[in-house]
Amino acid sequence: MIALAIILAAAAFVFAGFAVWPVARKQPRWLAPSILAGLVGVAGVTYLAGGQPQAPGVPYQHAAAERMAANPDDLEPVAQVERLRDMLREDDTNAVVWAQLGRMLARSERELEAINAFQRSLRLELNARTLSDLGQTFMNLNDGRVTDEARAAFEEARRIDPDLPEPDFFLGLQAFQSGDVETAETIWLDLIERLNDQGPYRILISEQVFQLLSQPQVNTEAVEAAAASEDFDPRQRIADMVQRLETRVASGDAGFADHLRLIRVREMLGDDEGGMATLQAARDRFAEREGAMTILDLLAAALQADEGQSE
Repeated sequence: MIALAIILAAAAFVFAGFAVWPVARKQPRWLAPSILAGLVGVAGVTYLAGGQPQAPGVPYQHAAAERMAANPDDLEPVAQVERLRDMLREDDTNAVVWAQLGRMLARSERELEAINAFQRSLRLELNARTLSDLGQTFMNLNDGRVTDEARAAFEEARRIDPDLPEPDFFLGLQAFQSGDVETAETIWLDLIERLNDQGPYRILISEQVFQLLSQPQVNTEAVEAAAASEDFDPRQRIADMVQRLETRVASGDAGFADHLRLIRVREMLGDDEGGMATLQAARDRFAEREGAMTILDLLAAALQADEGQSE
């Protein structure tokens, strides 16, 4: 405000004048403070009459108007975030916009800000998708681990919307990370069976489940101790692992994950015939589990494609 600036400048001039002007020094001591106080009072009245402390500045208003008029898809991520903040400055009770802001911040790896935005949204309206996004953001903040906070968010999301696939997948991952492979296997196969055959989630989740369940179970401490010994032979350790898996599969005690591990190890060793034999054994064993058969069908197609490329 120009008027306010002039008044404050006059106050500064008066104060400086009484400090340096010889004639002014001869005036009563109360005069300078009185004049200064009067000018400050006038400035306050002027500001209260015309000032708008909560109003954004003109440059901000112009930029915000441009963002609101633009197609959001045409904006850079930073501008998209600011556009959502513009909307929340107008109405901070919009749960949908808070959730959208959380997703944008999470994609920008600003997890703490994203968590705050998701929580603001959930205080306004409970939503399964927002809860699932909150849980995944907690995971991203903890290097992919399903923490207690993430698990609680996924469980609440599943309670609100049992058909949403992500919460069950990550709850299965939590069991897998804690070493309970059997529970993870059950959760994941049940989830795959519920998904639509034509939907994108069924194939995507099936591929992820295979990658996880087929991971060899390795005792890191034991491997490090063995590697330190003079007679360590990595090929022999792999052969021992294959033999253990083969024994379990042949005895009928192997779970679905054991079959997948054996298929994966044989594939890595170039034993295509052995891999296909194990695949067929898994088909016979888990023929009644639709979720298992979905994974095995994808795996068979991948193995056949690899065989075709090698010929």
